[in-house]
Amino acid sequence: MKLIKPLIISGWFTSIILMSGCSSHIPPEISHTLNGAPSVAQVRGQTDAYISQKIRWGGVILHTENKHNTSRLTIIAFPLNDNGKPNTSDQSPGRFIAITDEFLEPLVYNRDREITVIGTLLRTETHKVDEFLYKYPVIQIDHYYLWPLRQELTDADYPPYWWYNPYYSRHPPHFYPRHYFRR
Repeated sequence: MKLIKPLIISGWFTSIILMSGCSSHIPPEISHTLNGAPSVAQVRGQTDAYISQKIRWGGVILHTENKHNTSRLTIIAFPLNDNGKPNTSDQSPGRFIAITDEFLEPLVYNRDREITVIGTLLRTETHKVDEFLYKYPVIQIDHYYLWPLRQELTDADYPPYWWYNPYYSRHPPHFYPRHYFRR
């Protein structure tokens, strides 16, 4: 009987710690899929059929432009994973423009940052990409999430390779396996 109470208490602490590790900082609007939401390619093909429909798209920011009362993000779209994060690759369904009524700092919302937006399809606009006329779907943002920057690992982030090698000569002799000294 004396062992049951400490086991129950330790079980509670363990479950609390494990559940806190499962919590997510991603807003639920971003992480939940929108059923029936069209893709960028579908909207570019038949814009009129999807006007005023809710959209959940994501991708990589190409350009941030602040106007008098709005900010415009030009985004290259990528498919989203289960959490709503863009899966960047060498294949994209196209580009789109996302508009919000708030100021977005261009140094934060800069080129190559990943973002996911939820909003309403307003219209399409045609702009040039170099010499090519490109038809951009335009959405009014309701919710957005700027994904944290990825940490690139360098050689300095890892211990030197000889740290793991028991045969490397810079280690003291007690690091060598016993069979190494047998003759």
